[in-house]
Amino acid sequence: MLVAAVIAATYAFFLIFAEFAFLELVQTAAGAVRPVMAALAAAGVAGSLVAAWRFAAVKAGRALAVAFGLCAAGAGLALVVPPAGLFGAAAVAGLGLGGLTVTLAASLRGLLEPARLGFWIGAGTGTAYAFCNLPWLFAASPRRQTLVAVALALLGAVLTWRWRILPVAPATGVDYAGRGKTTWIVWLLALVWLDSAAFYVIQHTPDLRGGTWGGPGLLASNALVHFFVALAAGAWADRGRAASVALAAFALLVAACGLLVGGETTGVAVVYTAAVSLYSTLLVHYPAHGARPWLAAGVFAIAGWGGSALGIGMAQDLQRIPSWFLAVAVVVFLGAWVYRRGPRGSGAAAGLALMGLLFADEARAQSDPVALGREVYVSEGCIHCHSQYVRPGTTDGVRWGPAVPMDELRRESPPLPGNRRQGPDLTNVGARRSAEWNRLHLQDPQAVNPGSRMPSYAHLFAGDAAAGEALVAYLGSLGAERAAELRAAQADWRPESGSGVVAEGPRLFLRLCAGCHGPEGRGDGPLAGRLSGPPPDFRQPAWRRLPPGEPDPERALARLIKFGVPGTAMAGHEYLGDEAVVSLARHVRGLHAASAVP
Repeated sequence: MLVAAVIAATYAFFLIFAEFAFLELVQTAAGAVRPVMAALAAAGVAGSLVAAWRFAAVKAGRALAVAFGLCAAGAGLALVVPPAGLFGAAAVAGLGLGGLTVTLAASLRGLLEPARLGFWIGAGTGTAYAFCNLPWLFAASPRRQTLVAVALALLGAVLTWRWRILPVAPATGVDYAGRGKTTWIVWLLALVWLDSAAFYVIQHTPDLRGGTWGGPGLLASNALVHFFVALAAGAWADRGRAASVALAAFALLVAACGLLVGGETTGVAVVYTAAVSLYSTLLVHYPAHGARPWLAAGVFAIAGWGGSALGIGMAQDLQRIPSWFLAVAVVVFLGAWVYRRGPRGSGAAAGLALMGLLFADEARAQSDPVALGREVYVSEGCIHCHSQYVRPGTTDGVRWGPAVPMDELRRESPPLPGNRRQGPDLTNVGARRSAEWNRLHLQDPQAVNPGSRMPSYAHLFAGDAAAGEALVAYLGSLGAERAAELRAAQADWRPESGSGVVAEGPRLFLRLCAGCHGPEGRGDGPLAGRLSGPPPDFRQPAWRRLPPGEPDPERALARLIKFGVPGTAMAGHEYLGDEAVVSLARHVRGLHAASAVP
């Protein structure tokens, strides 16, 4: 029971901090999500390798406690450091997680009965997922989730400090020989990659998120499925059927991703949740049963950290799971099955060929969503209202981004400078608007931007939504490479002194902000339920978007209003003058201050 609690603390820390809270904290504070998350992954790989190199069973308890302490320190740092310090927090947390997972997996055979190893691992992973699906934690602010993660890590350190672990002989058999080890790493890599991509797509697509874990009822159901399926997976692995569990997990995960490709939500929650619980148990059980520190390091470095980074990166770039990728995953997974089993895997090879043919045609059509999106942009006549050219000599670089050299425009085929500029210039829109905002704006422009003359393009999102998603991908590519330059210019922006007419703030807020934030700033506007994350309640004591102790909250709020929050549905209002922006900032501060009034 105690060992299962430590497994649960480890997995829950990873889920609630590394996959939820830290990602949101980085998006809010720095906007540089990929570099910081890359630092977390690199440190995780380094921690895994160091743990394998220094592993000794008799000292593993102390090593586990130290690793838990590093996890707690990294998460705690993320709450207090300035944006630049998030790289350091990522490094500390990554080192701790990498060392923790490898050391724990290599120690479990010395702590548990071999015949019950899978059962207790299933109990630990199932408990972690069930705990993270509790509504009060799942829907909590990133700060509260991080504090819970710190508490879990400290609990783990206390529980493991005095552990005495006996050395055990490494496991033998087909799964721990050359072919078997390669097969399992490929399987687990494919599973983590698919799961990470699916999770990101669900989390950032409101309709899918609502149908998968939207509301206390679904979360409670998911928690139960996670727990009992993980127990079943562990018991099945104890009977020597771990490979069958891997195949079942992969089949369910492909089915869930197939439903997501078609935009379906019915049945996704149960299928996806069961798949995740099956493979998550195996991700711990396989290296734990092997009792080889270097094998554990390889599994977690390649399949864990590598698969997670690849899956999230793919979903960020494509905003979906392409059918062609599912076809490739099926080929790779079943090919590994054939490789492991030899001639007995011929039936799997036939299934692999069938699945490849099934997805071949759509694979061709979806190979380049940005190119397809450019075709949609031209065919829908977007060039008649939007330009894609910031003229040389433009002085308002903070508002629209750096100017575009003429030779760069001429290299495009065809060039798209625009005919008339009735709407905003889109040269750098990929650095100024998130995919979520673009998607919502294309479908319902007036709801997002009251008074907009832009027509709705909801028809592009009908059916499989391929045209709409391609257009979103194309818009996201425009100026994305100039995001860092634009952010640096925006960071130095300050409103002109003396700006702000307080009386204008409430009127502007109702017209421009209440759609998401609600008329009283409670985060309950008519668009709130369509967003991937709930808007902040300005009447809460703590600011969600401002770090504690911000020396100039009015300027910081004005910057958020002017330029938005990168990577979120909060878009900037670049067209507003300084007076209007400061008026809005003062009104929002007034709503926040009202919470202190008894």
